[in-house]
Amino acid sequence: MPAIPKKKTSQTVWAAKWEHKHGEDISIHTTEEGARKQLVAWTRAALEGFDDWEGHYAALSDDALIKKWPDITGETEFLYVEAHILYGPEVWDKVWEKTIKDVDPFDHSLVDSVD
Repeated sequence: MPAIPKKKTSQTVWAAKWEHKHGEDISIHTTEEGARKQLVAWTRAALEGFDDWEGHYAALSDDALIKKWPDITGETEFLYVEAHILYGPEVWDKVWEKTIKDVDPFDHSLVDSVD
């Protein structure tokens, strides 16, 4: 008899974040690489509005551009990628006897024990 695959109850997702004077832009991705590509897309698009950006910043590598972005914007904008766990509904089967107020959302042992 073939093995029955376990139902996946959680996965890591990556949030690309761009903090700026108008607030925060967030884009969720299934890979860290996808989130980093979003940061690059935001910065390259924003640079088109800068005077003489081709002379100063167009030659920067993607990683250098992301790292240098706060300096370029006068420390008013910040870019980063955060990893988050996306929980499936099955995680609540493990804590059914608790109320939502009793559950610590940062307690990853619940998810680890479900898989």
